[in-house]
Amino acid sequence: MNSFGEILRFERERKGLSQEELGQLINAVKSTISQYELGKRKPDIDTLQQFADIFNCHVDYLLGRTDKKSFQPSTKELEEILRTSNVQFDGAPLDDTDKEEVLDFLRYIWPKLKNKKQ
Repeated sequence: MNSFGEILRFERERKGLSQEELGQLINAVKSTISQYELGKRKPDIDTLQQFADIFNCHVDYLLGRTDKKSFQPSTKELEEILRTSNVQFDGAPLDDTDKEEVLDFLRYIWPKLKNKKQ
């Protein structure tokens, strides 16, 4: 897998940003971006999260831990995540009935969204 610096440079160039422009987005100078790309410096967690937001990807992708830019669970995986996690809405946990209603809504809306994108 590629290093953080290689991935950062690839994503920066893919997005058409100069080192200076990327630096401005995270409130850093051009030389800091250069040092990240050369592997001479590593970003802190907050900066890493900013990069993930800028490039619309997961931190694990930036770190070279996966080749997948984003987590795209299958319908089955999504259902399992929802059923087994402590999902909350407005600070209140969803019970099993609530979770099934959310899944029913997702099953209803997903084909409509998918057709809209095509």
